[in-house]
Amino acid sequence: MIQRKTQTGIYWQERFQVSSEDVSRIYDRILDAGKPVSTSALAESLVENHCRREESQIQAELSRGPVYQPQEAYQEGQEVLFPALDYVWGTVVGTRPARNPAYGEFIAIQVQFEGGRRLREFASGLSGQHKLNRPQGEAGLSAAGELRSPAELYREYGPAADEKLINCLREHDEFVQLGTEWFLRELLVVVHIGQLNIAEALIEIKGMPVPTAALLADLDLPAEVPEQIRAISLKRALEADARFDNVGTSGRDVWYLRRLTPQGVVNPPDRLVLRTESYKRQDISKELLLIEREIDDESGEEEGTGPSRPIYRTVAILTYPHWRSGTLPLTRAGQGLFPKPTVRHCPVVLVDGQSGERMQGWVVRESSFVFGLQEWFKKHALPVGSLIKIERTRDPRVLTVDVKPERLRRVWVKVATVREGALSFQMQKLPISCQCDEQIILAEDDADAIDELQAEVVARGDGLFDVMAQIVPELVKLSPQGTVHAKTIYSAVNVLLRTPPGPVFAMLSTEPCFVAMGGGYWSFDEARL
Repeated sequence: MIQRKTQTGIYWQERFQVSSEDVSRIYDRILDAGKPVSTSALAESLVENHCRREESQIQAELSRGPVYQPQEAYQEGQEVLFPALDYVWGTVVGTRPARNPAYGEFIAIQVQFEGGRRLREFASGLSGQHKLNRPQGEAGLSAAGELRSPAELYREYGPAADEKLINCLREHDEFVQLGTEWFLRELLVVVHIGQLNIAEALIEIKGMPVPTAALLADLDLPAEVPEQIRAISLKRALEADARFDNVGTSGRDVWYLRRLTPQGVVNPPDRLVLRTESYKRQDISKELLLIEREIDDESGEEEGTGPSRPIYRTVAILTYPHWRSGTLPLTRAGQGLFPKPTVRHCPVVLVDGQSGERMQGWVVRESSFVFGLQEWFKKHALPVGSLIKIERTRDPRVLTVDVKPERLRRVWVKVATVREGALSFQMQKLPISCQCDEQIILAEDDADAIDELQAEVVARGDGLFDVMAQIVPELVKLSPQGTVHAKTIYSAVNVLLRTPPGPVFAMLSTEPCFVAMGGGYWSFDEARL
C-alpha cells in the first residue's frame, strides 16, 4: 500500500501549511454555520480535506499509467509511476540484460525522471519475491482500508494543526478570534459610541457588574440579528473600549467600569511586585525545602501536586507585603477555592467569619492575590504572621475569611524600624489575640519611614544578598543564642524586597557568611563576608 504523507507525524508537525484554499474553505464553513466555530472543529475539517486531497491526487496519478513493480516488464518510451520515490513519474529510455545471484536473470530498465534528473536503473521481469511487488496489482497500491481516519489523525496530531491554523487566521483580518472560537468580522453588528455610552451609564447606575445579556436589552441592536451574534458583537466592542473590564468567571462575560474598580486591582500594589533573582533549587538544603513548603508562598516554586480531590478550606499565612496591601496570597491550595476570572480579575464576596459582615473582594489570579481586606485586618488587629482561614460556601463567589481567636496575650515581637538609613529591629511586647506563625510575626513602628527605605532599596537596585547581609546580623542580635529562624529571615527580607522563600533559602545555603545551626536556625559570621 502507498504510504500517504498525511498518515505521518512529519507531515502534520513539520510540512503542513494552511493554504489560501484552506482559508477559503474555513471562511465558507463559518459563513454557513452563521455562528462561531471552534479551532478544533476547523482544524479537524482541514485534516479531513488534506487527506481527501491527497487521496484524489493518488488516484489521478494512478490513472496516468502503470505503477513500477520489479516483477513487471516495461518497454522503451513507457511512462511509469514510482510511489517509493514520492510518486515521481519516469520514462523508460533504454533496457539491458542483467543478472543477480539472488534473483537470476532479469532486464534492467534505464529511467529518465521528470525535471531532467539523471538516469537511474531499475529491475524488471524479476522473478521471486520483492518488497516492491504488489500481489493484488495496482489495486493493492491504492487500498485505503488500513489508513487511520482523519478523526484519528487529529486526535494524535491536533495540537500541531491547531497552532498553525491559529497563527494563519490571526494574519487574516476577516476572521475574529473569540477565545477558542472563530467568527467573521463582516457578520458582527456595528456597536456605535452612543450605545457604548449607554452601557457605561447602565453599569454606573446599577453600581455593580452587569452581564452582557442585561446590557443588550437596552442597547437597541438590530433585532433581526440572532441574539448570540449581537452578544458577540457587543462583547468585542466592550473589550476594545478602555472604560470596560470583563470581570466574569468561567467564561461568563460580566462587565464593570475600570474607573470604579479599586486601583489595587487594576494596578497590583507595588509591595506585591516580585523582585527576585535567579537561583538553583538544588542548592537549597532539604531542611529548608520543608520549611519552604510550610510557608506556601504564592510565588514559590516548591515541588508538589495539587489536591487529589476538591478542597473547601485552606489556611494562608499573612506576610508583610500582603498585610501592607490589604490582600491575601492566592496560594497553590487557595487557587482551587476561588473562581477563575474570565480575563484579569473578578469580584467575590468575602464574609467575616466572626461577625458575618460581607465585604467586597477581588480575585486577581494573574498576580496571585485577593484584594479588599485592609479594613478587616485593622478591625481584628491582625499582625503579620496571622493564620487566615479561607472557606468556600455553596456559592463559589462567596467565601468566608476568619482567624482562630485566642486569649489575648502579650508576646515579644520583632518590630522593624529605620535607623541611619538601614532596616533595624527591636523587641517589644505586643498584644496578640489570634493564632499566628510566631516565626513570621513582625511589626513596624513607622510605615512611612519603611516605605521610603524600601523605595530607596529598589531605586538603588540592591540585590538580595545585600539586603540579607544587612538584615540577618540585626535579627541575630535579638537572640541570646545569636541565631534566627529561616522563616524570620524570609519574613524580614520581604519588608524591603518582595521575594519568595526559594531565593532566600538558596542564599542561606550557599553563602559562607550564613551559618546553619540546625533546626531551621541560622547565625551570621561577618568574617566570612
